[in-house]
Amino acid sequence: MTETLELDPREDAEGEALLQRSWQLTRTLARELSPRDLRTGRWFTQLLSTYLRHYDAHRLHEAAAAKGTGARTTEALIRRACEAAFLTGAGSGSMTTGLTVASADAGPAGLMVAVPASAVIISSEMLVRALIHLRLACDLASAFHVRFDPEDPADFSRLYAILRGGEEQDTDEDPLGLGRVKHLAEAKATGVGEDVGAKLLGDSVSRNLVPFLNVATSSLTNWRRTRRLGDSMLRYVRLRRALEDADAALRRVAPRTESLLLESAWFIFVSDGRLRSEESAVLTHELARLPRPQRRETLEHFVEDTAAWLQRLRSAPAESREVLQGALNALAAADLAVTGPERALLQKAAHALHTSLDNGHLDKLVRRYRKEGVAHPHPVPASEPRARQAARREGPAPIH
Repeated sequence: MTETLELDPREDAEGEALLQRSWQLTRTLARELSPRDLRTGRWFTQLLSTYLRHYDAHRLHEAAAAKGTGARTTEALIRRACEAAFLTGAGSGSMTTGLTVASADAGPAGLMVAVPASAVIISSEMLVRALIHLRLACDLASAFHVRFDPEDPADFSRLYAILRGGEEQDTDEDPLGLGRVKHLAEAKATGVGEDVGAKLLGDSVSRNLVPFLNVATSSLTNWRRTRRLGDSMLRYVRLRRALEDADAALRRVAPRTESLLLESAWFIFVSDGRLRSEESAVLTHELARLPRPQRRETLEHFVEDTAAWLQRLRSAPAESREVLQGALNALAAADLAVTGPERALLQKAAHALHTSLDNGHLDKLVRRYRKEGVAHPHPVPASEPRARQAARREGPAPIH
């Protein structure tokens, strides 16, 4: 008896849609990018803008959001991107090695063909790797209902900062990293993008200089950097979701406490050392939403001494205190571990807010963040109207 293989029409439709999207993106990139863009580093700005519009136009965020924020889901996204980047690096290394060997046998004529061909391969690998990274970043953000706006240059610069995470070095003049926050708030997206693009191109060329060895260096480096990007992006969207949820909760009970929330986030972030790049990006994103005078005033409160901040917490509206304490707990737990200095700071904040710190609840928050990516909603003050409480039980508002 002969068995027949039945094909699922939905799989055929999905495959056809994928091919069509890929072809549209390829045509758009071919139209938008030029060899001069590769030389100047502008290619990355163009690529980012084009891809974010492509991601929005095809509503690719819906599939990622439907899968949720669970640890298994986000880990699968990161691992799949790592595997794709690994294969991309191995393929480019193998092809450039093959060209080198062939050109050595063919003499000068072979070199004349091999050099430009290798340049095309290296550039193509760099572009594909960047697209893999951008898809990973967008999918992780979409899972947490966070969106990067292709029309907002500030969003670009924050994404660049995450992609470059770990490159900033401590300085005596800026021990906490406030300079990075100010830089992200003021830097032009095109300038930062050209800098990133130039560095990525130089990195791609350097990894393909040694034949045979480049197969290993390209593939392993691609895996390692994709892994680092995924972990950094996951921390960013987790913190941004926690901070925006806290901001939404505060606006319902005390609309004029946004600056105090950002100041509180600053002290949580720096309590155990210098700001991480993703923490800088989160703060900058929230600062950008404030009017300029309020933004400047808030930045002036980003200092090392906590005395003035604790005094402002004591003066916070009574209806906002439980929400502020919940926000501080969530921001500390969202890093998947609450350090000793963070617990000490949370204890001081609880005293100033006339609330209490429940270490058991804090540990539960950490475990939930580890497993589910998000934590419990912020507590509702007893004085809040029942209608508002019912509205909040329906779930947090979408984050844009």
